[in-house]
Amino acid sequence: MGIFDHIQKEVEAQDEREGITLADLFDLSPELRRLMNRITREGELTIETAADHLGEPPANARETLDGLVEKGYLKREARDEEWVYRTRFARKRGREIPAGIWSALDQRTRRE
Repeated sequence: MGIFDHIQKEVEAQDEREGITLADLFDLSPELRRLMNRITREGELTIETAADHLGEPPANARETLDGLVEKGYLKREARDEEWVYRTRFARKRGREIPAGIWSALDQRTRRE
């Protein structure tokens, strides 16, 4: 596998990840960051509560929340004839450790 194949696989894996990361949170506008923080702290938020928080009509709040759902940052669930929005966190990306690292470290420490 060449370097370009490796990079392509990494890009594809990044596209498949869903949810919000800390880096994504910093990329949001301060208003959206505060909204995401509130949803995270409270566990879930309704459209009406989000509208109050944003100081916007419910239709605008729903549009904002649905945009965050499309990005994969929120999950939307139907509950008691209304929508409830919850934070969707991205999985932490695992680190790949080279197979021979322990033997290389062992050899290095024996030399010193």
